Amino acid sequence: MNSTYYKMPLNLASLMRDNSSIETCSMVESIAQHLMLLITTKKKENRYDADYGNAVWDIEFENAITGVKWEAVFVESMRRQIKKYEPRIYAPKIEVSIIHVEHTYDTRKFSEIKKKAKISIRAKLRETDENFNFSTELFLSPMSID
Repeated sequence: MNSTYYKMPLNLASLMRDNSSIETCSMVESIAQHLMLLITTKKKENRYDADYGNAVWDIEFENAITGVKWEAVFVESMRRQIKKYEPRIYAPKIEVSIIHVEHTYDTRKFSEIKKKAKISIRAKLRETDENFNFSTELFLSPMSID
């Protein structure tokens, strides 16, 4: 199957210029970009599909949630999201772990401890049956991408 995959974010302004095109990427990069979008989107944030996104962000600021519970909600939600929204991969094995990272700022006289989620997804590409690997890290509360 020969498909074109567009790199995110889409630069729609480039379509308006003469002799320009939208930047493309490989299927593997497209899947990785889509997984990142599924990870960082909160349920009901997509106005066209309230079910799109990770349910873990609904519990992000609940103090009673343990790291183990957060990880379990994240994994189960991602499993459902991949099954429903990312048909190019199958049999995902999702791992997430929360670690604490100390940040020291040169401009400030203090350090802070942040929670970081280390995420990895291993699956198979439906088209070729090849292995697919994805990993990322997110700082939580407030979330930022490392």
